[in-house]
Amino acid sequence: CDEVELFLDDCSIGRKPCSRAERFKAEFEVPYHSGTLRAAGYISGKYVVEQALATTDMPARIHLTADRATLQADGFDLCYITVEVLDEAGRLHPTADNNIFFTVKGAGKILAVGNSNPVSEELYVGNQRKVHCGRALVVVKPAEEAGELRLSAQADGLDGAEIVIKT
Repeated sequence: CDEVELFLDDCSIGRKPCSRAERFKAEFEVPYHSGTLRAAGYISGKYVVEQALATTDMPARIHLTADRATLQADGFDLCYITVEVLDEAGRLHPTADNNIFFTVKGAGKILAVGNSNPVSEELYVGNQRKVHCGRALVVVKPAEEAGELRLSAQADGLDGAEIVIKT
């Protein structure tokens, strides 16, 4: 975009160019105020795109998302499960650092746990991990017999979650 307009709770903060001359950046000074910050992009004066960022409430629950619903029951296939800490409205909490405890029941086991924190000294093996910026990752491995692998995630003060993977 060659221009960006910034809004705080639908009130325009201003509109600035962000072309090559500005090194493709538009800078705004905005005092902190909880709400929704929205950037609208324009090309040749015509609206083309927008992106919004909303203030989150307190961490409320854990959400699990698997990269696949079914695994080969061969003892070698892997499933990567994204762990997210969300607020009541279902928004990722970007500063959450809760310690999450994992349990597996059924046809499989936890192979590794991790997050993107480059200075974390936590082990990659085990059944717990602190989220970093609201996220973590669990890698599970199926057993050699068909069935269901159930991964549960619990943390103090948060609603837990469970996901079922068929093997």
